[in-house]
Amino acid sequence: MAELIPLFFIVMYILPFCIAVVRAHHNAGAILVVNCLLGWTVIGWIATFAWAAFGPAATTKSRAADAARYQARTAGGSAPMPRILHNFID
Repeated sequence: MAELIPLFFIVMYILPFCIAVVRAHHNAGAILVVNCLLGWTVIGWIATFAWAAFGPAATTKSRAADAARYQARTAGGSAPMPRILHNFID
């Protein structure tokens, strides 16, 4: 049980970045950088958490545009389109 305590703190530390990725936040990379640099402070962690949770996520329209660009880029048959992108195109 004691070995799970460090894992819990690691997951909590990167939680803002995980939320940003799940929400497809357009600044997920910046959230990761700020979280790594300032997440050890309580204020920095709260700021990145709020930024990830309440900031604007990618819209359905921008996701569809990203999917269309990906499909056009791989139209030569070099790579199949991931299943998750089909949901945004339809």
